[in-house]
Amino acid sequence: EERQLMGDAAKAYQLFLLHDPRAAEIWPDQLQNLRQERRARMEEAKALGEEIQQTNEAKQKVQDALATLNEKLREAKDEAAVGHADAAKRAETLQELLSKEEPRLIQLFDEKRQRYELDFGRLRELKREISHLEHAEKKLETTVQSEFQHWRKAVAQRYPG
Repeated sequence: EERQLMGDAAKAYQLFLLHDPRAAEIWPDQLQNLRQERRARMEEAKALGEEIQQTNEAKQKVQDALATLNEKLREAKDEAAVGHADAAKRAETLQELLSKEEPRLIQLFDEKRQRYELDFGRLRELKREISHLEHAEKKLETTVQSEFQHWRKAVAQRYPG
C-alpha cells in the first residue's frame, strides 16, 4: 500500500515524514523554534519602530519649542528697537526665560537624539537577526526537501515499478 503512495509526491512526502525519525521531532521543533524566534524579533522591531517614531516626534517638539522662544525673542527685540516700551520688557522676560529653558531643552533634545541613535542601531541589529533566522528556516526546509528527494530515490531504486 505504501508503494502505491510513492507516485503522488505529496503523499510520498507525508510517508517520508512518518518514517524519518528526524521528521517526527527534530526538524519540526527546529523549524518552530526558528519561526518563534523570528516572530519575537519582528515584534520587537515593530515596537522599536514605534518608539523611534515617538522619539522623533519628541525631538521635533523640543526643536519647535526652542525655535518659538527664539522667534518671540527676536520679534520682541525688533519691536523694542523701534521704541515700543512694553516690547523691551517682554524681550527681557523672554531672554531670561530662554536663558533658563534653552540649556534644559538642549539637554532634552540630546537625550532624545541619543535614544534615537541607540534604538535605530538596535533596529539594524534586529533586521540582520531576522534575515539570519529567515535564512536558517529556508536552509532547514531545503535540507528536509533534499532528504525527502534522496529517500524517494532510494525507495524507487529498492522497489522498482
